[in-house]
Amino acid sequence: MKLSGGSGQQESVPSSLAISSAANSSSLDVAQLYQEHSAFVGRILLRFLGEGTHVDDMLQETFIIAFEKRESFDPSRAAPSTWLYGIAANLCRHHKRSAGRQGAFRERLEREHSEIDAGPASSLERQQDIALVQEVVHSLPFKQREVFVLYEIEELSGKEIAGMLDIPLGTVWTRLHEARNGFRERMGRHAALHNNEQVQA
Repeated sequence: MKLSGGSGQQESVPSSLAISSAANSSSLDVAQLYQEHSAFVGRILLRFLGEGTHVDDMLQETFIIAFEKRESFDPSRAAPSTWLYGIAANLCRHHKRSAGRQGAFRERLEREHSEIDAGPASSLERQQDIALVQEVVHSLPFKQREVFVLYEIEELSGKEIAGMLDIPLGTVWTRLHEARNGFRERMGRHAALHNNEQVQA
């Protein structure tokens, strides 16, 4: 199973899900869920955990769990994307992150700089900035990080996030406020450290 690289190409459904779903047509069609929501779940995993083969593994595990728990899904209580997000987020909470993974905001930062005609020095600085942002975001507590990513990167509304996480809207704004403060504080510390190193050099 491979994630699409933002090209818009539809991903193939794992054969195990397709066969099992066809054999259980009276229950939730997990193969159809995969077709409709795998790109969203993949982006969430990528931005929470950074790039690596573990993202593909956890994407597949998310939909395997969804298949195993398909009878428990209640469309009157949650949208499919909300239900799948809950599974993926739970996997992220228990995932042991390895050092050196590339960052949470890599794609966004590269898009923002893609139109700049940068030389080798600027390219190196950009990569360092991306790595720094990734490090800072991953240092945030998970509950703050998930709201930060969903709001700032996925551009979901506060109401959508509240529904997805099953928390009050006020809690969304509180966590977002804390995440932004934590992000600014950590970035400020890194900037001060960098400036001190330049003075001493």
